[in-house]
Amino acid sequence: MIIAEQQATEFIQNYTKIMVQINDLSRDKPKTELLEAIVSARSMYCADRSLLDLALRELEAKSVSIQQEVVAAVRGIEVKKWVYLKDTRSHSVFIDPSYTMAYGVLGLTNRLRDIMGGTGAFVETGILRFHGHYIADGIVSHVVWIGSNMRKELKEVFAELRTQGKYYKDFES
Repeated sequence: MIIAEQQATEFIQNYTKIMVQINDLSRDKPKTELLEAIVSARSMYCADRSLLDLALRELEAKSVSIQQEVVAAVRGIEVKKWVYLKDTRSHSVFIDPSYTMAYGVLGLTNRLRDIMGGTGAFVETGILRFHGHYIADGIVSHVVWIGSNMRKELKEVFAELRTQGKYYKDFES
C-alpha cells in the first residue's frame, strides 16, 4: 500500500525542495525545522496557488531542477479534512468530506495505518495524483478518531460510492 521506492524518493526530494522554497518566500518567518517548514509552506500554497510558480522560478534561478511529474502533482494537491475509513489489500480508503467520492490512496514509504496507528479517523492531509496513483503527501494533522456507529455509517457511504462508480484508485497520467 505504498508506491515504488524510487517514485517515493523522487516525490519526497522534489516536494521538499518546492515546499522549502515556498516557505522561504515568506521573509518574515523565522527559521524552522524541516517538517514545520513543509507544513507551513503547504498551508501558504493552499491559500495562494501562485506561490508554486514563484518558487519554481526561484529554484530555476538557483539551477535546481524539479521533475515535472512532481510539479503537476503539487498543482493538483487537495488538502482537506478527509475521512480515512479503512485499508484494503491494495489501498487506504479516503472519502471526500462532501461524501461524494472516495479514493484508494497509497502511502509514500509507510502505510498510512502505520503512520497514524490505526484507521477510522477524520484527518487533514494532502492527496495528489502521481505516477498513475493517488498518494498522500505524508503530512497528517488534526486527527479525530471515529466511533463505531459513525464508522458503520461511513462504510455504508463508501459501499454506495463504490456502487455508483465514485471510488477512484488509479488514473491515466
